[in-house]
Amino acid sequence: MSRRKSDFWDGEDDGRTIADMSGVTRPSMFGHMPSTLRHEREAEEASKKEPPPWEDQPPTLREQLGYALGAMGAALCVGLIYIVVLGLIILLMVVCWT
Repeated sequence: MSRRKSDFWDGEDDGRTIADMSGVTRPSMFGHMPSTLRHEREAEEASKKEPPPWEDQPPTLREQLGYALGAMGAALCVGLIYIVVLGLIILLMVVCWT
């Protein structure tokens, strides 16, 4: 099987920039940044972010209870759907094979 030469690319660079990679830094060999770059980047990110309004006050006991009961209710609804569907499948199998 011979390979045909593609007419799409002739092997020469036309000089166009597809993606600007000038801001990308090379990671160190051991997977962590030098401490000066890390501190600069952390300070820059901290200055940009504003804390969300819910971080000012921790949730009250009533809110925590509401979250827990809501999660349990959702889980019970999903479990109930599984039980009903499996029960119907078993009932259908019993009716068909008896």
